[in-house]
Amino acid sequence: MKTYKILIVDDLIENISIMSSALEQAEDSYSLYQSIDVEIAFSIAKKRQPSLIITDWDMPHISGIEFIKILKNEETTKDIPIIMATGIMLSSKDLKTSLEAGAVDYIRKPIDKIELLARVRSVLELDSYKKQIIERKNKELAENSLFLVRNNNFNSKIKEQLRSLKLSKQDNVTVTKIIDEIDNKIKTDSWYRFELAFDSAHSKFKKKLLTSFPKLSPINIKLCILLKLEMSTKDIAVATYQKPESVRVARNRLRKKLNLSPEINLISFIAKI
Repeated sequence: MKTYKILIVDDLIENISIMSSALEQAEDSYSLYQSIDVEIAFSIAKKRQPSLIITDWDMPHISGIEFIKILKNEETTKDIPIIMATGIMLSSKDLKTSLEAGAVDYIRKPIDKIELLARVRSVLELDSYKKQIIERKNKELAENSLFLVRNNNFNSKIKEQLRSLKLSKQDNVTVTKIIDEIDNKIKTDSWYRFELAFDSAHSKFKKKLLTSFPKLSPINIKLCILLKLEMSTKDIAVATYQKPESVRVARNRLRKKLNLSPEINLISFIAKI
């Protein structure tokens, strides 16, 4: 049986005790972390990477809503599902505020143990299903990335072999025309298949990229996509039918468009988008 790590954050120890007691008695296996301080809770979240966080709304210094925003702005914690617990903010408007901040569910106080267990199980099952989908999409993307590079590499070798044949001038013209037609077809179809897989796995990437950098050209965007996957300069060259030197030039031009200082790593920067 899988053990799920749950972090409970509440400024009242009594509330933590009630939720902890219910979860400890559950049929499912939970490893619990507790904190009455948001800053300590954030440190725990980064270090322990819990499967779920249950946080109170009304806390001193930093509210539950603010805590959620802090979590969502941190790369290592932004994907952790969060349940908001409150005995004060109970209106539909409050629920909307909580969900818009990034909570995936909402539970009212005083805590009902049966409801708590049901919501916790539901959130964990949904998150597990979501991760399975993401894993499958990433696998498909990896396969398509490999296909793109191998296919283009194979196509380049075939072109070299055809061009090395000793043919008449007229035959050379015909072969060159055939090569160009095949080349264009493979370039278009291979990239289209690859881009579909990429968009499925990273549906918000291009929108975020263009929101921050609206002047990027289609060629810039294409390079960003390949860099997002941490492809080497050599593989990018094969995937885009360029020489490695041309890719290096394109990377430098991209850095300028992104206004990156020399000390910022291009791939690391794009990975965070």
